[in-house]
Amino acid sequence: MNLRSRRGQGTIEFQIISVLVLFPLLMGVIQMGLLVVSKNTLNVAALGAARAGAASGGDQDAMKAALVVGLAPLHASSAKAVTGVGMGDITSLNYPMVMGEALIASKLTNPLFSTITVRNPTADAFADFGVKTKLGTIIPVTNVYDNAAVGARSRQTRADALLLKIDVRYCEELVIPIIKDLILATLNSPLSGASAPDRVCYVAGRVPLTSQSIVRMTVAPIREKLL
Repeated sequence: MNLRSRRGQGTIEFQIISVLVLFPLLMGVIQMGLLVVSKNTLNVAALGAARAGAASGGDQDAMKAALVVGLAPLHASSAKAVTGVGMGDITSLNYPMVMGEALIASKLTNPLFSTITVRNPTADAFADFGVKTKLGTIIPVTNVYDNAAVGARSRQTRADALLLKIDVRYCEELVIPIIKDLILATLNSPLSGASAPDRVCYVAGRVPLTSQSIVRMTVAPIREKLL
């Protein structure tokens, strides 16, 4: 085999390796990078939802509304489809238009693909420290540290009971071609052991991301709003 033939064979082999290995690997790296950005956005959104809950007595609607706003940046691509302007083209002049469209997309999408689960205060905490008022059963936020007694049912102090702890789950869309199908096929396989809620995400072309946030409540939590 002459030198020219060897060079031609090497070129073909490199092209085959590029198509079968390097390109999918590169696309996988890009998709993972996008998921890291989405996870960081979710962390910030979860904190915003927890802060809204802490300032509203644990109002679920307030937390959901804050989550919609926090996750709006993830819908910038939907805004670009409508306005022709994305986050990379944003200026002080078009910012309201772009973010307005992103917020609309977030409002439409989040009820389908996001959930907020309250982990604390618990029903047992309300049983231990709850006080009935016209608004409902509340846990008072005043003079929290005057009494460090531990509740019989919750095994918490009132200070611990007033920590709002939420888990937020969001199904983020995969957008990179080819690698998207490979990831979803692997995660949704019968042998993956995925839960039913996770499989719902996979069928929709998405993967579940989770975040947790803890904020001290500044307004007395109302059982009827929170649980």
